[in-house]
Amino acid sequence: MSYGTEAGVAALTKRYGDSTTHLFTTATNPTLATVTSWLAQISSMVNVALASAGFTTPITDADLTPALDGFVNALTADLAHAANSTGRFFSDRALEYGISPIKAISNDVRGWVEMMTPGLSALGAVRETSDADRIAFRDGDENGNAVNPMFTRGAFGGWGDTGES
Repeated sequence: MSYGTEAGVAALTKRYGDSTTHLFTTATNPTLATVTSWLAQISSMVNVALASAGFTTPITDADLTPALDGFVNALTADLAHAANSTGRFFSDRALEYGISPIKAISNDVRGWVEMMTPGLSALGAVRETSDADRIAFRDGDENGNAVNPMFTRGAFGGWGDTGES
């Protein structure tokens, strides 16, 4: 499992844990095994989204993992609430529109990774880049011969049409 902990989820959902320790067990709803499975599934979704953004996964940097842990714990807590017929997946709107918890979580993960990408990069998360990540051009072929640009200035008319290439 990459991110989050059973104890982290339990801290957000104390009423579903054991009455003494507030931790998940085989007798709680959800069970410890279920919470562990959800943590692994959501961590995997986060890693897929991070990899799609070019990051090397899992992210293990000590400055970054608390944010990832908190995010995954919160999403897993949403599923614990749903297992107890409460929370955002049991709102009138969610029930009326048939919002799938997994689809909602997937959207949350994509949005979170997109929002956090600049910060993750700035704090040192390893990110691979390629020419596909930026505008690229070729001024020569494999033999070093000059090639004409694919588009020329003014080729499409409108503002800046000077007729020059």
